Amino acid sequence: MSMTGTQFGGEEAFQADPQRLYATLTDLDTLAASIPDLVSAERPDPQTLKCVVKPRFSFLRATLRMTIRLSDLDPPRSATMHVESEGIGISMQMTSSLNIENEGTGSRLRWTATIDRVGGLMATVPAGLVKGAADQVIRQAWQQVRVKLGEGEREA
Repeated sequence: MSMTGTQFGGEEAFQADPQRLYATLTDLDTLAASIPDLVSAERPDPQTLKCVVKPRFSFLRATLRMTIRLSDLDPPRSATMHVESEGIGISMQMTSSLNIENEGTGSRLRWTATIDRVGGLMATVPAGLVKGAADQVIRQAWQQVRVKLGEGEREA
């Protein structure tokens, strides 16, 4: 089964208001600080983060060069994130959309991510294995956002 077209998504509730949540989610320096297994990061322009990551997945031991670019910014409601990853014999492109709404004194985030392209050895990895690893990383990322916002763990 091909990973191209594989989608992820969900909802998260935050105590922070939409402006503060949006600012945190679109701050590429904050994003860089929360990327697991980060080796290095640089900001070539305000909307782009380039980094090197050495993930510790059983199916992927290569060093990856990643470029994360923000687009379609509509503060404090929505943004799109484009992620390109390349390494020796592997490549992947993914697009993620964030939509934030008021919810009481806090916010509700609805997000989706789609794998747009997979190449090289990554194309041979079962989609279920990648999705399982991604789900774990995504859960950790939302917890790190909560820590950055000064919130405890909270269910969506």
